[in-house]
Amino acid sequence: MSQESCLGILLPDDGPDDYEWYTLGDEVAGLSRIRVGKVPSDGHHALAALLALGEVERLAPVGGTLVEQGGAEAVVWACTSASFIGGLDWAREQRAALASRLGVPVTSTALAFREALAALGHTRVDLLSPYPDDVTLRLVSFLREAGVTVVNDKALDCPYAADSHRADLSAEVRRFCARYPDASRPLLVPDTAINSLFLREALSRETGRELLTANQVTLWAGLKLLGGSGLSEDRAEALLGPLASI
Repeated sequence: MSQESCLGILLPDDGPDDYEWYTLGDEVAGLSRIRVGKVPSDGHHALAALLALGEVERLAPVGGTLVEQGGAEAVVWACTSASFIGGLDWAREQRAALASRLGVPVTSTALAFREALAALGHTRVDLLSPYPDDVTLRLVSFLREAGVTVVNDKALDCPYAADSHRADLSAEVRRFCARYPDASRPLLVPDTAINSLFLREALSRETGRELLTANQVTLWAGLKLLGGSGLSEDRAEALLGPLASI
């Protein structure tokens, strides 16, 4: 895969201007070009708002611009909550409809979590969810539909994506792992509003726990759609962890 290949990231436009997606393509040598398309969103973690945010008619125009003007050869809907909120079949239909409209391969963060867990052979996980309880329950249900059981979970009850973004990921992961010390299961950390790519490796070493974060699986799935990572082995391991060799 050439560095000139382009990955399109559909990202909710919910406020913070320091999401790691905005500068990732410039910061990581050898990574494919990344173009971000901002989908209008108020960032509200409420069921009705998330279902509306995930509507194909809302996503397709922004995705079309990424493909037609940005040169994106694959597109990822990089929003965990608005890709699992309607269930597994809904997520699959969302992907299929977007791919049909855009004419390029498409996936989403929720489906990337599913694919990553299948590739790693995990059917039991723990979950550190930034969402309120009702949205967290939808994620647990989505994972159950995908054949994955959530053993321990904690909801941080962030009402908006901006609240997730401000959360202290390192501290929350440490607290979770202290409460649930069994490191035999991976710990899932959803929500692409949380900058995690440059924290994940150190946190995994510190806690002895395999971490799968929203931005990690999103990047992995997007690069797979493009045909590979194009990254050096050490950079791929740092960003993608156990997914780097898959």
